[in-house]
Amino acid sequence: MKNMEKKYDIVVVGGGPAGITSAIYAKRANKSVVIIEKFMPGGQVGLIGNIENYTGFPSIDGASLSAKFFEHASSLGIEFAFEEAEEFDLSGKEKVVKCNKNTYTGKAVVLAQGSHSRLLGIDGEKEFTGKGVSYCALCDGNFFKGKTVAVVGSGDSAFSDADYLSNLCKRVYILTKDNLKLHNYAENEFDGKENVEILKGALSQKIEGSDKVESLSYTMGDEEKELKVDAVFVAIGRTPDTANLVGKIDMDGRGFIHTDQKMKTSADGVYACGDVRADSIKQIATAVGDGAIAGTEAVKYAILVDKGLVK
Repeated sequence: MKNMEKKYDIVVVGGGPAGITSAIYAKRANKSVVIIEKFMPGGQVGLIGNIENYTGFPSIDGASLSAKFFEHASSLGIEFAFEEAEEFDLSGKEKVVKCNKNTYTGKAVVLAQGSHSRLLGIDGEKEFTGKGVSYCALCDGNFFKGKTVAVVGSGDSAFSDADYLSNLCKRVYILTKDNLKLHNYAENEFDGKENVEILKGALSQKIEGSDKVESLSYTMGDEEKELKVDAVFVAIGRTPDTANLVGKIDMDGRGFIHTDQKMKTSADGVYACGDVRADSIKQIATAVGDGAIAGTEAVKYAILVDKGLVK
């Protein structure tokens, strides 16, 4: 039935490591809980290649780790609702999350929606998305095996993507806007990789082609240059999925949610954790830690509601 109202003690929005962990803590406290997830269990973790910095797993791929998160939650009987949260009413004692299929209410809400890839905002980007422009090297890298590609970005995610692609592609260009010395991680990572070239101070300008990507134009200082490439992988950071929360809770200028150390937002009974949080360093380990705190605090709030101590 469309738009059926379903009641829980705690509603978790987002099924990544933060959201799943918060739900586990809530369920273990004997509270009814649902996870609303629009993508897949594990969220963006499932799109990561090799993970080497999550305690207890010296090396594991993102899909396998996501599967373990899902298995753990499922073993406790935690419900998943594969829907997209569209509207929020967080002002009352009963919190309401309206989705594209059903409406979910809870005594407390945990926001763990995560974030999505930022766009370059240059000519040709939208036109060639899916035709050589990609925001996920792990997802699409294999399509360009033996070809020449460009990675645009200045952070660890760009260097990680380039490293992954260097094992598949004939040649990989990294266009980083920074002229400064790169992170030691990146400098060392590409030692001995003759098929990787780092272009420092390169500002991407335009993506061109006929029915697919054929070139990327960029400037370096006052000089305009062009690379003949088969694909452009964009890795310039992420934007939080909080557009439908504007005016409902306090956020920073980029849309990341402000919380205190207990993951409490500006709205009573509403908590935020993981990448969506303003002070997050956006690591799996910290997302799990945030989730543990958010789930615990949401349980405490739900107990206060049950005792009639919340107005």
